Amino acid sequence: AALLVAFRWWLALALLAVHTGMHALLSANLAHTVGALRGHARRFRRTSYFRDLALTPAAGKELRVFGLASWVGERFGADWRKAMAQFWIDRRRGRWLGAAYALVVLVAQGGAYALLGRSAVQGEISLGELTAFATAVAGVGTVSIGIDDINISYGTAAVPAALALEQATGTAGSAIVGRLPASGLPSDCIRFEGVSFRYGGGHDEVFHSLNLEIPAGRSLAVVGSNGAGKTTLVKLLCRLYDPTAGRVLVDGIDLADVDPGAWQRRIAVIFQDFTRYELSVADNIGFGAIDRLGDRELLQFAAERAGATGIIASLPSSWDTVLSGRFRGGVDLSGGQWQRVALARALVAVEAGAGVLVLDEPTAALDVRAEHVFYDRFLELTEGITTVVISHRFSTVRRADRIVVIEHGRVIEEGDHESLLAAGNRYAHMFNLQAARFSNRSEVAGRENAVEHEASDG
Repeated sequence: AALLVAFRWWLALALLAVHTGMHALLSANLAHTVGALRGHARRFRRTSYFRDLALTPAAGKELRVFGLASWVGERFGADWRKAMAQFWIDRRRGRWLGAAYALVVLVAQGGAYALLGRSAVQGEISLGELTAFATAVAGVGTVSIGIDDINISYGTAAVPAALALEQATGTAGSAIVGRLPASGLPSDCIRFEGVSFRYGGGHDEVFHSLNLEIPAGRSLAVVGSNGAGKTTLVKLLCRLYDPTAGRVLVDGIDLADVDPGAWQRRIAVIFQDFTRYELSVADNIGFGAIDRLGDRELLQFAAERAGATGIIASLPSSWDTVLSGRFRGGVDLSGGQWQRVALARALVAVEAGAGVLVLDEPTAALDVRAEHVFYDRFLELTEGITTVVISHRFSTVRRADRIVVIEHGRVIEEGDHESLLAAGNRYAHMFNLQAARFSNRSEVAGRENAVEHEASDG
């Protein structure tokens, strides 16, 4: 535009005004359209849920058995149309802008080129000046909206939501921090002293003045009814959260002062919903110590101790087999096989320096016999290591060195299996209830077997 001033100042201003005005108009329309999409973020998340429900294998069996496929498809379509309705309206309203912009630019630039051509024919400007001024006319057009403007508009649309999320998730002061190294293994004990805890936004305390001691090198079982806070206890031990009040001490050092990442490298956990990575067997086991992922001897050792070598040998590509049926050459494992892979992963962490092992009901999906075998092997392999076992089946926890019962946010009983049974309190009551249930099942199964035996004899 500055260059065109040397030719006709009013032409430079006219072209600049045309392109700037159209840019402002198109930008405002784009911002309005993007805003319409942002206003329906919750509904878009809902449509994404229905889409994944229909297209991923997790719910496939139930969708077919219960005839839900059409229902899910209809919900997806209905929510998608509602979310897109305002967007479509705005797009229809702005449809004329493209044609109007093209017409205005055609008239403005066409008139400018015609004026330049006439001046060149009349000898007012040279051929070189004609070329320079014609290029300048096209250059003024770059003020108009382009692909970069569109990308920036869509990209920055998420910024207000991101800032609001940052405010909603609390201040930086609530972050998990700490500077002390987590060197060495627990040599004395891990102690919960007067620990209280409530989740963010919650009103009820999960724990209230909880006191618990976990001796180093021994196995501790934690039992309690659903909602007693057993998994929360594991999260505090792993320092995924800090206590609301009280403290957790490791050999007398407050965990709040310890670097959380360093401490978490000292803990191996098999959660109830442990992750089944859709990656190779080597990755699934080696993730127990990411810095030793390529140490195949370590992985082999852990797999042997966990009883997973036979499983790995049967896979089509051995250690390189992807554990997912969604990939060519991949294989999905049974629940029991996945348990051994998870156990091997925890044992890799132990060999790499973890001194605390935690099992948070990882065998809840297994039958009693499979769980019994799993825990027998686990307690044998982890003898001498600080071990915390959480299970709702008393046939497994009875073999721990020490058992604690958590209820109403506190430890209400502790001791070994025999002493707790002899006390006749909460533990004994829960144990007898479960034992009676399994005993009744065994009696029913015995009668059914006897009837079948007599029928076959007859």
